[in-house]
Amino acid sequence: MYNETALRIRDLQRGDSGVFGARIKMQPALVDDQSFNLSVYESVPSPRTRSQLLASTLEWCNLTLQCQGAGKGAVNVTWKRDSLTWGTPGELGTDRHQLSPDGTTLRVALPPAAANVTYACTVSNPADRKVALFDLQTLCQGGGGQSAFSKSGYIVLTLILVAVSLGGAFWCWRINSGKAADPGA
Repeated sequence: MYNETALRIRDLQRGDSGVFGARIKMQPALVDDQSFNLSVYESVPSPRTRSQLLASTLEWCNLTLQCQGAGKGAVNVTWKRDSLTWGTPGELGTDRHQLSPDGTTLRVALPPAAANVTYACTVSNPADRKVALFDLQTLCQGGGGQSAFSKSGYIVLTLILVAVSLGGAFWCWRINSGKAADPGA
């Protein structure tokens, strides 16, 4: 403002957004009217992320990376790898990357040798930004992220199958041993 004068407003709420006017009296006869557009934004919460390994062979690693902003108000989602940045679906120049129309899901197809990269998803608004990282080498070798069935899941499934098999075998043994004890059967 005039003469580096500032107006500081504290404890803003989202409902405080709007157009405000100021009348600056510089001399008794000189008055300057100005209007200011105030936009109040909330902090951006950490993005919700998910990865899904679609296929992994010796030639290709195909997966989807998902990054969504939560909370109130509009957020912008951008993706970055090295010096490449994507924010809108038309920006991708290769068939190895496909960005969903809403920009929240990135489908990646890379040879395993080229999967030693990290993708960054940034969720932002004009006041704040948060970043989530996806390590493709770990995802391609490890079988995905939150949506993948974990190693402990396979162990539990194996134990359940062993218990059911043992129970079935015990039941068959009891039936057969009961028939052997009963000569009329």
